[in-house]
Amino acid sequence: MILIVHFGSKKVPQIQAAVEDAGYACRIVDWEKFTAAEMASCTGIIFSGSPTFLTEIDHAIYREKFACVKAGKIPVLGICFGHQVLGIIHGARIFRGPAVRTAIPIRVVKKDVLFSGLQEPISMTEDHTEGISLPASFIHLASSDQYLVEAMRHPTLPIWGVQFHPETAGTEGWKLIRNFLVHCRKEAVTA
Repeated sequence: MILIVHFGSKKVPQIQAAVEDAGYACRIVDWEKFTAAEMASCTGIIFSGSPTFLTEIDHAIYREKFACVKAGKIPVLGICFGHQVLGIIHGARIFRGPAVRTAIPIRVVKKDVLFSGLQEPISMTEDHTEGISLPASFIHLASSDQYLVEAMRHPTLPIWGVQFHPETAGTEGWKLIRNFLVHCRKEAVTA
């Protein structure tokens, strides 16, 4: 079971469709109702995007509520806002940047399982005006001309973040989500 944490994005149905197309069951939970106990019933978690601007609010509620993912027992993929939330709970700085609301080329700077089988440069859909600095010790995976940290990974835990929206980027985006799901299955088998 894949848990999709809904932060208010209209793109959540597309995340659900990508997960189900890959042959995985999923459940959607509103971020405010998420509890650490829910992690016991899933093999992976996807954090959605959001219309919320992290540069305009206090981050404490997100740092406290999602500190449990820092344990790394369940693989997590953060998309856009979800990527930013993963960043701030690991000490990244959030900043306002250029508005990007189209497909752009993403350059992979470090090979990773997330990008297996994808054509480079990867064209991914962006829909944001904020970015994050790379959290200390995280591995920088991809960048674009607009934002340096387009993708990142924790060095030892199964935690990834992507600033772009693979769920709306067609075949290549859905492959990226499938790559994450395959990793979730492998983690579940070895646990």
